[in-house]
Amino acid sequence: MVLPTVLTEYNTDFSQEMDVSYFVEKYGFYKLADADLKSVDRFIKNPEVNPIDYKVVKGLEQQYDTYRELIYILAVDGKVAKIGGTYVGMKGRHQSYNCGTRKARAKGTCSVTNYNITETQYAAIMSGKKVEWYVFDVPEAVNTINVWGEEVTYNAKTFYKYESALCDKYAALTGHYPLLSSNSGVE
Repeated sequence: MVLPTVLTEYNTDFSQEMDVSYFVEKYGFYKLADADLKSVDRFIKNPEVNPIDYKVVKGLEQQYDTYRELIYILAVDGKVAKIGGTYVGMKGRHQSYNCGTRKARAKGTCSVTNYNITETQYAAIMSGKKVEWYVFDVPEAVNTINVWGEEVTYNAKTFYKYESALCDKYAALTGHYPLLSSNSGVE
């Protein structure tokens, strides 16, 4: 078999988590991408390639590619698996998650989070579950400060505040953070 074996510890049951539709309706999240497997020929060429392929919703390619602050939800079969945030846009965040390969983890060169997200998506997809990515566009927070006598205008990174507040709201409703959000909202 060409595809890697699923690691059983990543067969996570998200069925008791909240529906992503709650966040779509209440906070304006929208679906940006589906996660699927890369084609088998990619594994034949390089068996250690990250298996996840992100399929952007048609018409949202520019939003996917744009460098910007977002809050995202990783949903498995419509259930919230992770709430996270990024200031590099979803394409940049997915590129980071793509570093979470087994080879890199064995060397100790990828983050535990990247590895866990990759393996969890892979296990879910291989078991026939639907893996989706939803996002919320964080409003720009433009500020001007005096830097050594010069007025400098910049976009203050506020996604951490949105991310931690949303994780807290989730915990208030469920009694816990989403299962893959153990370090969400940490600056």
